[in-house]
Amino acid sequence: MNLIVNKSSRLNGAVRIPANKSHSFRALIMAALAEGVSRIESPAVSNDWMRGIEAMEMFGATIDSKADHVWEIHGTGGKLRTPDDIIDCGNSGIILRFFMALAACCEGHTVLTGDESLRHIRLCQPLIDAINALGAWAVSTKGDGHAPVVVRGRLRGGHVELDGMDSQPVSALLIASALADAPTELVVRRAGEKPWVGMTLDWMKRCGVEFSHENFERYRVRGRARWGGFETRIPLDWSAALYPIVAALLTEGSEVSLPGMDFADSQGDRLVVDVLREMGADIETGPDGVTARTSRLTGRRIDCNDFIDQFMLLAVVGACAEGETVLCNAEVCRHKECDRISEMAKALKAMGADVAEQPDGLVVRRSQLHGAHLESRADHRMVMTLAVAALAAAGSTLITESECVRKTFPAFVEQMAGLGCDMQTED
Repeated sequence: MNLIVNKSSRLNGAVRIPANKSHSFRALIMAALAEGVSRIESPAVSNDWMRGIEAMEMFGATIDSKADHVWEIHGTGGKLRTPDDIIDCGNSGIILRFFMALAACCEGHTVLTGDESLRHIRLCQPLIDAINALGAWAVSTKGDGHAPVVVRGRLRGGHVELDGMDSQPVSALLIASALADAPTELVVRRAGEKPWVGMTLDWMKRCGVEFSHENFERYRVRGRARWGGFETRIPLDWSAALYPIVAALLTEGSEVSLPGMDFADSQGDRLVVDVLREMGADIETGPDGVTARTSRLTGRRIDCNDFIDQFMLLAVVGACAEGETVLCNAEVCRHKECDRISEMAKALKAMGADVAEQPDGLVVRRSQLHGAHLESRADHRMVMTLAVAALAAAGSTLITESECVRKTFPAFVEQMAGLGCDMQTED
């Protein structure tokens, strides 16, 4: 499915933002490891979620979908069984990394694989090495540090050092260490994406797991933890919210509201609102949510590591802001669904932007954007980012493989069209 977007103005209305995927998966895993029954209200349901449900059931949890968007999970009490089939992680780095660590808590062998990006881009070697150092066993079948991966438990605990540029292996090990036979000390080099690790720690604390940490660089987890079931409602997704917010900023005569957004939540992407304000954005926040209006923006230097999923969107902002915008500390973007640094540079250049690629980011200068034929690389954030860029670009833009937006924002096209955006899909 392709997405066709034309230059637009006067976006007005309210957007219903979906639930946050990162919270949803942490809630699912902690509920599946709990003793008793948990209830998760309004999670981010997508293909990734359904694959996660299937995998957790293979580990021994019982999961049912109830009325009113509630999912009921009968937990394993921390006693996971070895899956009797291969776990297909699809396009989900969360499933691959988190469930690799959970597989280290089983007695038998677990095989995990996924799509091309998981088999060639989403590196697993740091997590493989850490699992082996903690008494379990893991190997990349091709010997290249990527999926397919085979894991055998059990995780004994102990001391391990881990590269933390990507937060998912760190979070995965922290949760698995709560089930280890002995305490675990985890030392993290190049600690990055700290808000996502902070979210994991919040869930562990909520469930009563005993741990300590020093500046996200040294952790100690007691092990043999047990916790009971819980009830929770998943917060709305700040990552999804920023696309209509930026669309309002970059189009003429626009005012867009997003009810229900919570600034007290742990999601790092909420910090982008402050960055945009520093660039001159007219964004109003309050107890009822967020309102964004057309703004004249000025470029600046931005350390993207605390909100790495918004790196590409901030590149679009830079192309529309006065002066120069430097996006840095984003090397991990090269190991997401695609190489987001290189692919974003290519896409913006195709739209006429003045952009230079750096090892850890981009330098973008104000440009007159025009429509182009662009490839999404099957990356949901690439689709939404390029769609926002197209709203501020002269002419028409076509974006390939746009159906992947369903991963985090299933109603993106419908919601944006409801604001007055000129966008439509074609088979």
